[in-house]
Amino acid sequence: MKHSPPAAAPALLLVTALLAAVTPLQAGPDRPAVGNAAAPPASPAAAAAAAPQDAGEPATGAPPSLENTSWSPAAYRSGKALVEIAAGPRPGRFRFEAGRVAGTAGCNQLGGSYTLAGASLTFKANMASTMMACPEPLMKQDKAVGLALTRVAAYRLDGELLELLDAAGAVQLRLVRLKPTPLVGQVWQLTGYDNGKEAISSARNGTEISLEFRDDGTLGGSDGCNRYMSGYTLSGATLTIGPLASTRMACKGPEGAAAQARDYAAALGSVTGYRIEGGELLLLTGEGKPAARYRAEVVRPVEVAAGGGALPSGTPDSAEIPQPGLTAPAASPAPLGGAVGGGEAPRRTLPPTPTP
Repeated sequence: MKHSPPAAAPALLLVTALLAAVTPLQAGPDRPAVGNAAAPPASPAAAAAAAPQDAGEPATGAPPSLENTSWSPAAYRSGKALVEIAAGPRPGRFRFEAGRVAGTAGCNQLGGSYTLAGASLTFKANMASTMMACPEPLMKQDKAVGLALTRVAAYRLDGELLELLDAAGAVQLRLVRLKPTPLVGQVWQLTGYDNGKEAISSARNGTEISLEFRDDGTLGGSDGCNRYMSGYTLSGATLTIGPLASTRMACKGPEGAAAQARDYAAALGSVTGYRIEGGELLLLTGEGKPAARYRAEVVRPVEVAAGGGALPSGTPDSAEIPQPGLTAPAASPAPLGGAVGGGEAPRRTLPPTPTP
């Protein structure tokens, strides 16, 4: 009698159980996916942390940069007070560019390097300075501004107002942003020119040198002896001036006026660019050095007289000449005053000078 093989049912059940143990469960609403299936969505915080940052958007809270900005000094610290900048023979201005600062408080030129890290700002201890003789009050002002810069440890920028602060937060120097002035339509009075000896000379006493750019591509002015005229080419910040033609009157100016006129013409011939800041025109050589400096002079427009005739035009109006010391912010119509107490000074305006 033959024996039948054992029933296969128990073995089949065992294999089925083993396969069920190693087979991934189907993902569903109540079961997370496993293996290579998609992972569950991350939390909003994790997703934000993993998202790539836009490289073109500045970091939140980063202070505005001072690079390639120009400012007019308005007040400086002297002892426990802020004192208004007094106007000098040239407009006060400071420019931050390529890690260096250069400018003047109205008399001598100051220059040196600075270090900027966030809101921290420091200047080189021994800044270079020209040694031009000026009235004693301006010499003292130059010294006080230079000392104020050595105490700077931080800065605060509020719209058109820049305040340089010491480590305790007290204002050491207050400056106002310079605003552009049109090149054409102004009469520019010379304040200094390259004399050909790697130095900037002021116009001689008793001479007035001027320059005016016209919208037809011509220019003209006085070189202190004669009237001159030429053409110019302007493209962006690039400016070139053609050969000068001039009248041939005998020079009746002071001694040296004729030589000054020749040096001035040579300086104009070296111009390849320009920059205008707060009523000051700076003509630049190909090396970026100053060829000539000017101050804007506002000219009266032609007015119609009561009888229909034209009043004389082109007469300088001294009351309308921009003040060299300070261009006040639009939001602060009150003029700067004299002194305030120590610590953090109020922004935008200074209170009136107290009576001694």
